[in-house]
Order: sequence, then structure tokens, then C-alpha cells
Amino acid sequence: MIKPLSVLLAVLLYYNGYAQTSRTDSINGLIVATTDINEKARLFILRSKAWPNSQTEKPLADAQQALAYYQQSKNEEGQVDGYLQLSGIYSRQNKYKLALDFDSVAYNLANTTNYKKGKALALGLMGRNHQQLGNLKLAEEKNLQSLQLLKEAGLENEMAETHNRLGVIYRRLSDIKKSLYHFEEGITLAQSFKNDAVLAVLYMNKANSLNEAARYDEAVGMHLKSIRIKEKLKDERGLLQSFNNIAIVFMRTQQYETSLDYFRKANLLAKQFNNKTSLGYNYVNMAGLFNVLNKKDSVPALYELSLAAFKATEEKTGVGLVYHNYGNFLLEQQQLDKAEEMLLKALDIRKQTKSLYDIASTMNVMGSLLTQKGKTKEAEDLLLQSLAMLKDENSVRQKDAYKHLAEHYKATGNYEEAYKYQAGYITMSDTLADENEVTTMLRTQSQYEVEKRDAQLELAKKDKALQYLSVSKKNQQLVYLGIALVLALLLCGVFYFIYRNKKQHAVVLENKNSQIETLIRELHHRVKNNLQVVSGLLSLQSSRMEDDKARQAMDEGRTRVDAMAMIHQKLYMDKDLAGVDIKDYLENLTSSLAGSFGYNKQHIETSVAMQQPSLDIDMAIPIGLIVNELVTNAFKHAFSSTAQPKIKISLIRNEDGSMDLNVADNGSGILTDTDTSKSFGMKLVHTLVTQLNGSIQQQHNNGTIYSIQIRA
Repeated sequence: MIKPLSVLLAVLLYYNGYAQTSRTDSINGLIVATTDINEKARLFILRSKAWPNSQTEKPLADAQQALAYYQQSKNEEGQVDGYLQLSGIYSRQNKYKLALDFDSVAYNLANTTNYKKGKALALGLMGRNHQQLGNLKLAEEKNLQSLQLLKEAGLENEMAETHNRLGVIYRRLSDIKKSLYHFEEGITLAQSFKNDAVLAVLYMNKANSLNEAARYDEAVGMHLKSIRIKEKLKDERGLLQSFNNIAIVFMRTQQYETSLDYFRKANLLAKQFNNKTSLGYNYVNMAGLFNVLNKKDSVPALYELSLAAFKATEEKTGVGLVYHNYGNFLLEQQQLDKAEEMLLKALDIRKQTKSLYDIASTMNVMGSLLTQKGKTKEAEDLLLQSLAMLKDENSVRQKDAYKHLAEHYKATGNYEEAYKYQAGYITMSDTLADENEVTTMLRTQSQYEVEKRDAQLELAKKDKALQYLSVSKKNQQLVYLGIALVLALLLCGVFYFIYRNKKQHAVVLENKNSQIETLIRELHHRVKNNLQVVSGLLSLQSSRMEDDKARQAMDEGRTRVDAMAMIHQKLYMDKDLAGVDIKDYLENLTSSLAGSFGYNKQHIETSVAMQQPSLDIDMAIPIGLIVNELVTNAFKHAFSSTAQPKIKISLIRNEDGSMDLNVADNGSGILTDTDTSKSFGMKLVHTLVTQLNGSIQQQHNNGTIYSIQIRA
């Protein structure tokens, strides 16, 4: 599926070298022509920036020559620019400490001469190099200072890169909200100044933060935006980073073949540039992928290669990642002592970098290891701390925390706690990367590949034209006629190919959509059947219980399961797979509840005032469970002395998009301090209302009225 990328990559490498050589040649002429020493120095810095990314010695030599000229002319601002260019070159070579030395010299000189732009850029580069070395708080401080100086100097065109660095830092500090804010600010600035190179980097890094927030379809779309720009700019180093990052998204969503293809492209470029940081991330990610693909023999070697690459650049964040992932792998292989050694190293490094979510992730795996070693108290403390640290996050880490806690309590025989955390794990699993999201990702990738095939044909046409232009003048007229004929035939072929390709693609998409719809219906059908089996088991267990409270708890659990099963039944039976007719659902649910308590549907009045009564499953299930609990409570507690019992349920959508849910009965009323209000059912109601970003009020007026405002 990704094969066209290989051909495109090879063509890109060729044209990039040609374009960069042409640019440096034009600067060479200007250097020779000028006699002004400061202008000559400026041109050397310009040529240093123009060399292809694969070059290291020539850009370094040009930057050193520029610095020498500026020192000769005693141009201190020029010297600052020279030091900053040297810092950037050493940073690209992963020599971050050496780069920091040049940053410090540049900053001190700029501070002495009050060169605001130089001070701001020096601080920004300091922040970048501290970030690479894992000093995230120091990196944050330097970049914020740089941003402030750039604002004061009115250098808005320079601020986009600083916003980008801050976005990356806040992602590593686990503050995704701040991270996305800085990327949006940077994108706005880069677009306004038409700075495509910086825009491509911002799109890529924003995609990485979206990936951390489990917004995978948005992440893929953003990555492909970045890749398109980098291909247009022939930015090979940028493509290396993008291929690595988009591969991670596809790996997390279990699109393993697509992920592997992108990792291989990244590995090819990383070896070409000898970029140890990129190689380190490439190897550690491929190790995880090979583990999933059950190619476990290759995994330890890949982790060792990754560790060597990160140690060579002294990049703490990368070293911590390798120890964490390697320890997790060894834990899966039941090599507990070696796994513990790796995880302790990871925890130590991650505490140094102060990356909260990374620390929590390692504590989570360590807790699972301690459970297996029988150190249950230490394990429980670590796992609960980890979950508390992840409370504001919504990603794979939090899902894993719930999973490990459920496994811990199951291993220690605490089944009530195990069930609670297993429920949290299932909820998180449903939230992350659903089938619709994966389908959107694959469609986005497919559209990108169609564009690449078209671009490949266009590049092939240009290459053909260049070949024809090299024909001797003697046969020029004949060649022109031949070219015209070939182009005409090629154009017809291209049109035919595009027409046939689009037609085949449309058929494939239609078949895929049909298959996906069938799979989704089957999925809901199976979920409904499984929930009915659970309901039947609860009913069977209830009938065998002698204790009334235990039997009552079983019956309440069964009604909740039935409420969820009814949702899935409606989803696979209705035409609309994405939503549930909430009016029909509430009527059937309440009618079923009335029957189970010996009442009939005449005792319940349901009204839904919504132009579009269809709600998605994430909204319908919590509403259904809330109604289930409140109606059950009414039938159980409200009508002991009521001659004509009546329950009214209404759901209204307001103009601002919020909804009002009211459940009222004409019974004797329930006091707020009774046992009923402290029951599991009412706690569940409050939890579900909070999940819907809502609020709940209880009133007593000829019965009990629950008023719930939903702002989800």
C-alpha cells in the first residue's frame, strides 16, 4: 500500500540535491563578486544554511569563515549570528552540549551589545538543546524568555519556532492543553508569514500531541499535511521525522503493516544522515512493533541499538523511554529481576526530566511487576499513585493504569475493586480509537496515496522532458515531433489510467464501506448477545440467593446490563449505525422497568422534545443508565402509599445545544439524607452526570423531581 512512497522518496532525494546545489552555486558567485567583508560574512552564513541536510563539513566551514570575517571587522551582532549558526549545526549533529556552549557565548555577546534579536534567538536555541538533553523545566524557562523578548522586539516572524519548541516541551511535561495552544499560535504565525518550513514542523508536532491525546484520526490528517509540505520543500530530514511519527500513530491503532512501511522509510533516511536521535526513536518503536507482530527474537537487539544511539547523544528522554519499554517487554517474558532493573533505571531518569505522565507510566508497569513478585502492598500504592497522576489525561496510559489495577485486585482476591477498575478499562477502551476513527485514518491515508501516485506521474513526465531536451540540435525538429506524439499518447494514457484508477478505487471504497457497516452491525449484535448472557447469569444467580439485599443488588445490576444491551440492539437493527432514537429507547426501557415491578406502561409518561431525536452511543448509554436508576428507585421507594402511581420523564434540547432531563414521580418523596441517596445507584447517577459535564438537582413537590442539565 505504501510502495509508491519508495519511488517518490528516491526522486525527492535526487531533485533535492540538484536544487540545493543550484542555490549554493548562485551564492558562490555573489561571494566572489563582493569586496565588503561584512557582506561576504553574511553570504557565508547564507550559504551555510543552503547546503543539503546530508552535508556537515561544508556548512560548518562556512559558518566558521563567516565568524572569522565578523571578528575581523569587529561586527559584534554579526558574531552573534555566526555563533548561533554554529550552534544550529552542532545541534543537528546531536552535539547538544557543544551547541549550548556556543549559545552561551552568543547570548552574553548579544546582551553586552543589547542585540535583542540575538538574545531572543540564543535563548530559544538554549531551550532547544536543554530539551534534547532532558532538562525540560530549564528548556521551558529559556523559551518563555525568548518568546517575551521576541514580542518586545516586534519580531513576530521569529515567534513561530519558539511556540513550536514550547509545544513540544509541554507535551513532554504532560500538559497537552498548553502544548496544543502553542502549536495553534505557531501555526497562525507561520501561515501569516507564509513560512512553509516552520509550518510543516508545527503540523507534525501538533499531530504528535494529538496522538498523545488519543485523537488518532486528527493526528494522521495533521501528519499528512506536514508530509505534503516537506515533499514540496524536498526536506529529507523533515520527512525522516514525519515518517517515524506517523508510523507510531498507525502502530497504536493496530495498522501494523502501514506502520512498518513508514518505519522502514524513516530508518533508511536516518542511516543516510547518521542521525542518532532519529535512529534511537526508530529502533525503540520498531522493537515495540516487532513485539506486537510476535517477532520477539529481534526485540532485544533493537532495544540495545536504540539505547546505544540515545547514550551517544546523551538524550535522557530517549534513554528513559528505552529502559521503560525494554522493562515492559522483559516483564511480558517473565524475566522479572531484569525487568525490575530496567524499570528502576527508567523511573530514575524520568524523575530527573520531570515528565509527569512518563513517570506515572513507568510506575504503572512497576506496580504490575511487584504484583507478580507478591509485593502486593507496594504494588497497590504504586498503581494508585500512577492513576492519580493520570487523572487529567485521556490516553493509552490511563487505560493501562485501569487494566493493571484490575489485574492486581483480581490477583489479590479483591473482586469488587477488580470489577470497578475493569469497568474503567472497558470505558477507556471504548473511548480510544473506535472503528469509525480508524476508518477515517485509512481513508485519509488512501487519499494521500492517490495524490502521491499523481505526483509520481507528474515527476516522471518532467524527467522524460529533461531527457528529450538533451537531444542534439541536429535532430531537434524530429525530437520535438516525437515529444509531441509521446506527450499526446502519455496524456491519453494518464487520463485513462486516472479514470480507471478512480473507478476501481470507488468500487473498493464502496466494498470496504459495506464490509465495515456489516462488521459494525455484527459487533453491536455480539455485544448485545454477550450482555444478555450476562443478564441471564445475574438473573440465575439472583434466583439462587437467599439474602434479600444480595438478590436485590443482583437484580439492579441486571437492569443496568439490560439498559446497555437495549442500546446495542437498536444500533444493529436500525439503519443509522451512528445514533440511537432516544425517544423510542426511553419508552421501551421504562416500559420494561415498569413490567419488572408489576406496573404497566400507563404508569409512565415519556416525552422527548428534540428536532433530531438521534443521539450517539456515548451520550445514549449514560442517559439510559441515569433513567434506569431513577425510575427503579421510584418504583422501589416512592409508591408504597400512592393509589395512582405516575412517573413522568422528559428530555428537551435547548437552543445552546445543552439538554434538560427531568424524572418526576408523585410518590411520597425521598429525603436527601436517606440510605437511598447514598446507595450505589445514586452514586452511579452522580458519576454519569459528571461524565456528561452536567449537574443534578432534587426537589420535592407532590413527589420527587430530579432535574438534570447536560452540557456534554
